[in-house]
Amino acid sequence: MATGLIVHLEIVPERRAEFIELARAHGERSMRLEAGRCLSFEVFAPVDSQTQVILVEKYVDDDALQAHWNSAHMAEYLAKVTDLIVSRTRYLCTV
Repeated sequence: MATGLIVHLEIVPERRAEFIELARAHGERSMRLEAGRCLSFEVFAPVDSQTQVILVEKYVDDDALQAHWNSAHMAEYLAKVTDLIVSRTRYLCTV
């Protein structure tokens, strides 16, 4: 059974476009570097909000998600976006 992760983020006002650009680049990098483990990585920007972003990620299993969290490219991404995030809620899911 695959592992899903949904992350609902509240972003610093007027910095959402910057965050989305960084998140999309991170998703593309994750798909490339974790081919076969990271199955999908989508960035959604709700049209009725200027501060919310939703990430929807799918991994082959829990170990693949853990490897993603522990990766060097994840640490690099977090270093770039941490100051842009007001709040984050994660939902670990079975797919």
